[in-house]
Amino acid sequence: MSHPIPLRPILRPFMPVLGLMACLLATGYSLSAFAQVQELTGVGAAPELLGAAPATAATGPENSPVVALVVAPAVVKAAPMVGDVDLGQDIDENTAGQTASSTVLGVAQKAAREAALEEPVPSTRKNAADHAMPAHREGVERAVFARLPVRVGLPVKRERLITLPSPAVLHVPSDIEAVARVEAIDRTIYVTALVPFAPIRIVAELIEGGQQIPLDLVANTQTAAASQELEVFIERGRGAQAASQASSAADEAPAADMVELTRFVSRMLYAPRRLAVGQPGISQVQVSHRPVLGLVRGALVETVPMGQWRSAGLYVTAVRITNKSSQPLDIPLDNLRGKWLAVTAQHGRLGSAGSEADTSALYLICDRAFDACL
Repeated sequence: MSHPIPLRPILRPFMPVLGLMACLLATGYSLSAFAQVQELTGVGAAPELLGAAPATAATGPENSPVVALVVAPAVVKAAPMVGDVDLGQDIDENTAGQTASSTVLGVAQKAAREAALEEPVPSTRKNAADHAMPAHREGVERAVFARLPVRVGLPVKRERLITLPSPAVLHVPSDIEAVARVEAIDRTIYVTALVPFAPIRIVAELIEGGQQIPLDLVANTQTAAASQELEVFIERGRGAQAASQASSAADEAPAADMVELTRFVSRMLYAPRRLAVGQPGISQVQVSHRPVLGLVRGALVETVPMGQWRSAGLYVTAVRITNKSSQPLDIPLDNLRGKWLAVTAQHGRLGSAGSEADTSALYLICDRAFDACL
């Protein structure tokens, strides 16, 4: 049996070192901590902070300089990242609103623009004088046409009547409806200026004889009181000369046949005003506008003569026909009462009463006047 070797004599030289290591392990330190410890020294001047106040020196306990810093607010407004953007604030006012190409205006629109530039816009407030004006027109203004155009002053938004020597067809600018409402019935022209406008030329062509009368329509502040009816006469010498020329021209013009008469009357009723012009050899004849009962046998319709024209020995009468039944109707041309040489319908079928197609026109041709042929 061997005896154990005593360790104390062997470890006695190392006891101080072993005691120190035991103390370090007890306090939580390790040997690696000695390798990480190094002396801190100033590297250079501290960087300048945003919003930092200038450093002020203060004396500490050991007379060493102390730097006082003011912390900037939490939200700092950054400088713009891009330059100013032009959103059109500096556009010249003279060029604002202009289009690349100018708009083409008609005769009436140009006249309205010219009047707007020359005169102030009238107030829309009604004056007491407007309410005091009578509803009817008193007196008649007369004008004689002797080669020079007849000037017609118009009040704005009020109708004025123009009476001609005989029924006429009007020749007006295509855009006249933009500034005025113009209607011609028999010898009377009904004109209403919708806005102020500079003079606009229209031409009234008398159906009998073809005499043309130029009328210059104008609406401005000077014509606001022009409410009387205007009656236009033709100078006596010129009227007689024009009548003689018209009669000679009618004698020389060939008489229209049934087809030409029917086409002429259809154009007068349905064509635009600029195309509804007179034709040599055809003249208008007066006819009663009272409804004719029983013109179409066996049909529930209303028939009213609208106009009658003559060429040599032929008469053509335009009759408005309206369906009064709730069922559509094929117009029975064979059941017309009267002694007619020819009958033509603008539309062969009528819609039910109240529809858009319940009315049409009949063209009745006879060798005598309408009343004599019934």
